[in-house]
Amino acid sequence: MAPPPAKRRKVQIEYRDNKRKKSYKTHKKQFLESGQRGFLATCNSNEWDCVKECYNILNQYADVLYGADEGEIKPDCKQDDKGHDSKAVIEEEGSTDDGNDIADDLQKQIKATKEKVKRRFQVVETGVSNCVFIKTVLENPVPLAIHIIEDIAKTKKQASRYLTRLIPIQAVCSVTKESIVKAAARICDKYFQTEPTTFSIVYNKSYKHNIDRENLIKELATLIHAKNADHKVDLKHPKKTFFIQLLKNLCCLSIVDNYVRYKKYNLIELARAEECPDNTDTEAKDGKEGANNDEEIKVKNVEKVGETIVYKEKKRLAETEGTNAKKAIKIAEDS
Repeated sequence: MAPPPAKRRKVQIEYRDNKRKKSYKTHKKQFLESGQRGFLATCNSNEWDCVKECYNILNQYADVLYGADEGEIKPDCKQDDKGHDSKAVIEEEGSTDDGNDIADDLQKQIKATKEKVKRRFQVVETGVSNCVFIKTVLENPVPLAIHIIEDIAKTKKQASRYLTRLIPIQAVCSVTKESIVKAAARICDKYFQTEPTTFSIVYNKSYKHNIDRENLIKELATLIHAKNADHKVDLKHPKKTFFIQLLKNLCCLSIVDNYVRYKKYNLIELARAEECPDNTDTEAKDGKEGANNDEEIKVKNVEKVGETIVYKEKKRLAETEGTNAKKAIKIAEDS
């Protein structure tokens, strides 16, 4: 037997009110902090779409290089602060006769089984519009970024619509000269204590800061030359680029390869580019083209001098005929 209309209406109102009172979980925002590493992504608009494209691209290529990302961590793979497996530690300590120690070890094991693995990529707030930072648990984000850049340059497939630049960041520090130099010294050892190479320093900022740009670049160049005095500065085709990005209150640092050659890591421009020549070939071509350009300039200069002489001679002849200066110039130009 169906309930009366009044009661049915009351049930519908209660159902509607309960549905409105449904609680939704709100995710706590994470912010960029010193000591993190990851990928700095820029876009022209639609930051959320840019974040989704970052996740898709990074996960796609990371699965190829490092394997699929596991959702949970196993107890026997969990490591403590000393680098030992938690399961082995529990088994060793569980052999003691102390009941309290065993109870504590069991609590640690339960906590280890419930603990999730940190996500391989996680977006954090930068405080700068159209600038996204994806932090990572990878020790060095540069190889993954290089793999993405080289694959897009080779296949010419546009992988993003809103994401423009994707730059790996190896260190994040506070915006002070001392902190930047200290972080730079830490990452320079791996890349500049090698054979002589060419380098450049790229300095970008999103807000006004009290840091003197020229002094900072000079100090970083001195730091690089201290590793090897034979390193040379090359602003056109550097093999190594020291990338500096000053955000609101933090600074992102990284050393990347072939930054200019790969369109400053612009994924859209890289997919549209016809060709990305090698640095050695470019340098050789520049030398040949430089010689050819010098010869062309000399020939053009000679032609200009010859034209000037002919023009002056025609002008002089026109003036001797008794015409005024304006008509003389017109006669010379027409002839």
